[in-house]
Amino acid sequence: MKETNDTYLSDWLAHKITDEQLKQLVTEDDFIAFQKIKNTLKGQQIEHPDLDKNFNAIKQKMASRKTKPTKVISIWKYSAIAACLILCFGVYHFFIDSNTVLTDIGANKVLVLSDNSKVVLNSKSKLCYTNYFNYKRTLQLEGEAFFEVQKGSSFTVQTPLGNVRVLGTKFNVISFRDFFEVVCYEGKVEVTKNGKATVLTHGESIRFYDNTVENWADLTAKKPSWLMGESSFRNVPMQYVIDQFRNQYHITVSYPVSIEDVKFTGTFTHNNLDVALRTICIPLHLKYTKTGSGKILISE
Repeated sequence: MKETNDTYLSDWLAHKITDEQLKQLVTEDDFIAFQKIKNTLKGQQIEHPDLDKNFNAIKQKMASRKTKPTKVISIWKYSAIAACLILCFGVYHFFIDSNTVLTDIGANKVLVLSDNSKVVLNSKSKLCYTNYFNYKRTLQLEGEAFFEVQKGSSFTVQTPLGNVRVLGTKFNVISFRDFFEVVCYEGKVEVTKNGKATVLTHGESIRFYDNTVENWADLTAKKPSWLMGESSFRNVPMQYVIDQFRNQYHITVSYPVSIEDVKFTGTFTHNNLDVALRTICIPLHLKYTKTGSGKILISE
């Protein structure tokens, strides 16, 4: 299939087939990739060899040896085009393609990046990074992840709510809806939110949500509790606690609006739904019931 696509691209670049004809021959993704390659080639100033001049020179030499001329130029010409296409595809896929890692509800995933940095993704999270990560250590996160970064060039975690930049450290990032939290377990990190940078060192944390900012420090913790099968919260509004509960148990939860901003401090296990519900509801004097359809109703 790749050789066929290369032929289609070659014919298209040579104006042997139209855009509409190409769309019928390749997938939509391949057509978009072909357009990017074409746009890239337009910006290159390449001096083409004088094929006629070279052909005549070769023909004269071959005639002097009494050897019948062959189609060497034609073969060379198409070989050069094929090599160019392979190079273009290689460069395109190396610099443009990205790697995307997703975790399902209730599942974690461990990644070792090309620089030997380690990332553990929590449930319902997404991580993206390019093939040239070693040259620019930048990745994108949606959800929650714990990072153990190898020392080296600047390492940046970009999220929809803010960025985290480090040189070598251990830290946890949550970016979910309008909730953005960073906890530094080792080393130093720089957290940027709305253009304002905050530096965190060992044990320090920062949290942004609902136009509020909170800071605190805990020098005893070595890593986030979710790595050990528990979700822990420190003065977190209930709406975010229930979000995390849904991510772990894949279940619908209904609750009154009046408890959305009630602060919760505590933990819940990832291994037992009933125990998790009790540890969330009992400290806040809340009740819960299970419906026949498998939904959970929390009430005051």
